[in-house]
Amino acid sequence: MKVAIVADDLTGANATSALLSKKGFTTITCLEAFHQSLSHFEIVSFSTDSRSISPEEAYSRVSECIEQFRAQAPLISKRIDSTLRGNMGAEVDAVLDNYPELMAVVVPVYPSSGRICVGGSLLVSGIPLQNTMMRDDPKNPMTESSVLELFRQQSRYEPHHIPLRDVLAGVDALSEKIATVYRQGGRIAIFDATTDLDIAAIAKAVEKTGLPVFCVDPGPFTAQLAHLRYSSANVKTNKVFIAIGSVSALTQRQIEKLKYDRNVWLEVVPPRQLIDISKHPGKAGPLVQMLLRKSERYDVVGIDTVETPEHVCELGELAQEYGVDKSEVSCLINKGIAEVTSQVLLNEKSMFRGIYTSGGDVTLAVTNRLGSKGFILKDEVEPLAVYGHLLGDRCNGLSIVTKGGFVGNDSTLVHCVDYLSTKISSGVYATEKELSNQPQELK
Repeated sequence: MKVAIVADDLTGANATSALLSKKGFTTITCLEAFHQSLSHFEIVSFSTDSRSISPEEAYSRVSECIEQFRAQAPLISKRIDSTLRGNMGAEVDAVLDNYPELMAVVVPVYPSSGRICVGGSLLVSGIPLQNTMMRDDPKNPMTESSVLELFRQQSRYEPHHIPLRDVLAGVDALSEKIATVYRQGGRIAIFDATTDLDIAAIAKAVEKTGLPVFCVDPGPFTAQLAHLRYSSANVKTNKVFIAIGSVSALTQRQIEKLKYDRNVWLEVVPPRQLIDISKHPGKAGPLVQMLLRKSERYDVVGIDTVETPEHVCELGELAQEYGVDKSEVSCLINKGIAEVTSQVLLNEKSMFRGIYTSGGDVTLAVTNRLGSKGFILKDEVEPLAVYGHLLGDRCNGLSIVTKGGFVGNDSTLVHCVDYLSTKISSGVYATEKELSNQPQELK
């Protein structure tokens, strides 16, 4: 066991486990008392069902829960509701009282769901928590937006606020700030954060201090810290490579949302560079090596040709420049995308286990360059966006999600990448029978 998640309800336990599953960890949610036969799972999640009970009973249930895995000594995640409902203070106190050396690192944000923390207060889609519909929640009405104030009301320990300016000051400065709070006897540190990059910075700073801590958050910080701490220890990679050739306005919005919601690296490669690579494949080398280096830090890496309207290049101008027609220019660009993609995926250092392609011509060029002879269709992710596995000597079993450039809505790319990441991190591949029971010419 690497991480023990203690949530106040079953939905929360499953939600945080799902985030860790996407990172490549093996996960299980316990529906009964923990026993040693479950200890081979890297992530074990528990629900105390304590959100709507008295603080005293919630404290007792969390204390009893952590006794089950005390001997395992995992990283503890006290999962809290993304809108701060329940007995946060009492449940954090239970962990602090049972582990006097630990400090609670509270990162109460979920940026991709619109939950951010600024000035110690939680905003939901830009609105203070107390002004949202949660104010009228029948069981846990939220009339306070300040995370600091809620902990002061609910906990016996004084919370320390680490503002956004410190989070943005860099890992070294932030780690020193955290260490100072700990040296001064602080047991609860509450962090502002507005993006996944902020969460990543906090995780890196916490690791740099080497201090004994536990996570208090709705899931994203736990997933980031666990990935950072254990990524080198037999955790299955769920890295996805993206190859996008579509230049549609919809695709541009999909890319923008992916880059906002997820920690990804996409490199804009100009059409002229791709045409040059299509004619001289060796020139892809520097770009390929850069993308492989980026995959050491990012789980989602890729290339595209257009992210903003300024990147759109007139095919007629290129056709005239290269002395060919427009269709030939398009083919050369797609061939360049396919060349870069294949060199990345087939490199011996590649950790990518899935690929996402957008645009029918790009998908055809990429699969041909990879030597694929067929496609085992497994599922429809969204209408006109499909998931499956490639057949072929060099790409056999490679997971792929592909869709057209004019397909979906602004969130479709995020959904497709998350879907693919979950599939490959869960070990869902084409079966041996599917890969081997094909006509000889497809093997």
